[in-house]
Amino acid sequence: THEMTSATSRPSQRKLLLAALALWLLPVVALTVMVTLHPEKRTVTPLYHDAAANWQAGKTLYMGPGGMNYLPHFALAFAPFEAMPAPWGDIAWRWLSAGLLAGGFWRLARQLRPDAPEQLFFWSSLFGLLLCLDALRSGQANALFAALTTHAVVFLMQQRWWLATPTIFAALAIKPLGLVLLLLAPVVYRPMIWRAALGCVIFAAFPFLFGKPHYVWSQHEALVENLRACSVVTDHRFTDINGLLRTLGLGLSDRASQLLRVLAGGATLGLCWLGARRLTDPSKGVFLLALTTAYLMLFNPMNEVNSYVILAPVLAALAAFYLKFEEPKSLGWALVLMALTMAVLPELLRTVYGNSFALWWHPLMTLVFVALLVWRMWRQPKSKSALERMSRSTVPAAH
Repeated sequence: THEMTSATSRPSQRKLLLAALALWLLPVVALTVMVTLHPEKRTVTPLYHDAAANWQAGKTLYMGPGGMNYLPHFALAFAPFEAMPAPWGDIAWRWLSAGLLAGGFWRLARQLRPDAPEQLFFWSSLFGLLLCLDALRSGQANALFAALTTHAVVFLMQQRWWLATPTIFAALAIKPLGLVLLLLAPVVYRPMIWRAALGCVIFAAFPFLFGKPHYVWSQHEALVENLRACSVVTDHRFTDINGLLRTLGLGLSDRASQLLRVLAGGATLGLCWLGARRLTDPSKGVFLLALTTAYLMLFNPMNEVNSYVILAPVLAALAAFYLKFEEPKSLGWALVLMALTMAVLPELLRTVYGNSFALWWHPLMTLVFVALLVWRMWRQPKSKSALERMSRSTVPAAH
């Protein structure tokens, strides 16, 4: 909030900032009204309430892939919202997610275009907000996870290691998917190696401060079994790479899918390592954020349509950047079309395809996004990178 209000006072830029804030505020207010009037409609928060209540009662947190699939830390994180009277806990949860997500869009805009962050914030919000609304409407943890992941990578770009580290672990507490960024960040930013290792020790010990050791240990054992069960789900109702392959009649077995995830993880790590050697910030951080979120979209076996809120910040930021500030404009238009079609086409084509359109369209667009990103980053010499040119005039101090 302080960063937003300290933005430049140029009237045109201030208007863009206010317009961007309105883009976020109006739908969140509308969602607040919906939740107030129909708190049990289109929401996943009852699962989260159950998890927090079960932790307090010393009951099991896990009931198979259809229940809670997060670390025990999540039950502790959601406890304050469980303690609030209905529906205020659910409303506060959505406001927190939306506020941090909007802040992530803003802080990413400041890194990519420090001379005109308001303009980039407005356009990236315009292009990316529609991909966020479904997760915010249902109260999905994906929205908060997307926000924390974006903030964490911006902290990495700024070399603010002691802010990046707890933010990465906060994302991990919200969803186990945070493990990907935790593993990739030290590859790109070497000062994170020992900080991540120390953070793992603290993170592992944290739940034991709030429960009996036997109970906490038993929930971690149940978590391992729960994640194993999630990893072998083969239903044709998820928007990962298998959603695309199964639509083509090429669905993989559970073992083949697990092998593909490992191989793709190795390839992603290799690309991050090469990017770290070739690029400097903010290009290096953008590359890390894009590869991390794209990997999660393609290789999380229980990925859903509203999970693409995780990809939205970096996709929308790059769409706005290339459309408004940098050549080729065709790349900007391509990214804009990807973001908007992922948000709009599933609803427009529901009468024709039912819920199946996004199962193949979203992973296909993610694959195209990664291909375009790798092509663009490697096509242009580092000294001519627009992202890096912009960063030289506003290099944040290390913390």
